[in-house]
Amino acid sequence: MAKKKRLKIALIGYGAISQMLFDVFKEKKPAIDIVGVLVRPGRAKATQKAVGRKVAVVEDLKALLKLKPDVVVEAASQQAVKDWGETILDKGIDLMVIATGAYGDPKLWKKHVAAAARSGARLRLPAGAIAGLDGLLAMRLGKLERVKYTSIKPPHAWSGTPAETEFDLPSIKEPTVIFRGTPADAGRLYPKNANLAVTVALCGAGLDHTDIELVADPTLPPGTNASRLEVISDSGELKLERLGRSMPDNPKTGVLTALTMADDLMKIVRASDW
Repeated sequence: MAKKKRLKIALIGYGAISQMLFDVFKEKKPAIDIVGVLVRPGRAKATQKAVGRKVAVVEDLKALLKLKPDVVVEAASQQAVKDWGETILDKGIDLMVIATGAYGDPKLWKKHVAAAARSGARLRLPAGAIAGLDGLLAMRLGKLERVKYTSIKPPHAWSGTPAETEFDLPSIKEPTVIFRGTPADAGRLYPKNANLAVTVALCGAGLDHTDIELVADPTLPPGTNASRLEVISDSGELKLERLGRSMPDNPKTGVLTALTMADDLMKIVRASDW
């Protein structure tokens, strides 16, 4: 049997998520090579120093694609998904998207799925900072009666969002719902906090039939965030609560986000799903 080649991946963005991917691969040593990182103009020098000479650091997508990665991993923003997603997929290169809030726009979602279908690429959507999506995906093969996702973060994690103008975040003393609505609106209004709202919708009942709540909770243990997934279907019920550690430098993002991305990539080169 032919030996599998090493997986070549390229990253868009070099923030907390990308840095953790470097750390995980360095420790676990899977058959994966990070061949390049795309950063904003002016950040190449500092990034090159951080990642070392073996990894190319570039400032435009064309240069990144010249590295011929098997998978491009978006770890940047919804705007990056909108700007470059279709081009990557049209080249026949797999695209992993974590800023799934971009797909609150159903036209963009359909466009990217169509591009993947044309080229034979795969659009990869890791679970992010949640568990239970495997159950939701199976349950949707039957009839889903209700899907609700609740994202719970400390008040300061909602700074820089519409909640900052609607609530006095530092004065919140008990769990407070700061948003209740659709996945598309959650992803659009809270692009750094609520991408999972759209992920849950795409994995389940769709954008129009998924309930979303965003909560500011000062009672959470320091350095953590939480979520709840509630599903009712003809095959049964799923109720899942998660308490996770936040990124040290980014309370808007959970550590599990990067770990699910790493696991999804490592699954490609493993001999089994587990």
